[in-house]
Order: sequence, then structure tokens, then C-alpha cells
Amino acid sequence: MTLKVIAKGFELPEYMEAHIESEFAKFDKFQVAFHSRNVFMKLEPGRQFIVEIAVKTSVGDIEASADEKELSEALSAAFARLERQIIKKKEKPLAHRSESNDRDKENFLKEEEAAAEAAAEAAADVVIAENDK
Repeated sequence: MTLKVIAKGFELPEYMEAHIESEFAKFDKFQVAFHSRNVFMKLEPGRQFIVEIAVKTSVGDIEASADEKELSEALSAAFARLERQIIKKKEKPLAHRSESNDRDKENFLKEEEAAAEAAAEAAADVVIAENDK
């Protein structure tokens, strides 16, 4: 999973890339695999920051953008929109009631259970490893 950060029209502060990485870490709770992550930031005339986030995930390609007077506000707004879209794309198959989606729902639920079991096993392994020390 690659992270590509591009700033146009201004110099990106050193701490900003680490901040963006920590924002993406918050999406781990959704158990969505990111294949690529691109963040484009641009300073428009009149001190307007535009932030565009484009990601390729296991639930599909998602894009989110925001424009604000402050860079941090634009980043926060774009990540909030990205979060809403991830939730929407991830839970949409469960919301439909048609018979043709029953198989997809079952597969999705099995994947969720398998992921939860794998996470529980990994956590148990960490606890055992810490107890062995």
C-alpha cells in the first residue's frame, strides 16, 4: 500500500505527511484494504486550499475532496468525506433486500467473521508472547 502526497503551490510542512499517515490509520477499524492512497493538495489564489484524496480499496475506488481557508481544515473535511464514503460502500451490500444479493451478503458476512477471528487470534498471540517474556 503506497502513500503518495503531492503539494502544489506551497511547501508541505514536514509533520503533515506523518499526520496524513495517522489519519489513514484510523480507517483500520473498517477492515478495508488500501491498495493505493493518493493525496493531492493545492493552494489556489486567494489562500484557498483544495485537498483531494483518491484511494483504491477492497470495496472499490473512492475519491473525496474539500476546500477550506486552512490546510488542516481542508484535510479534516476531506478525510471525513472519505470515511462516510467507505462506510457507504462497505455496508451497501447489506442494505439491499433483493434475493440476488443474498449470496453476496452471506459471503460478506463470512469475510467479516474470518477477519474478526484473525484479529482475535493475532491479539491472543501478542498476549501470549508478552506473557512469555
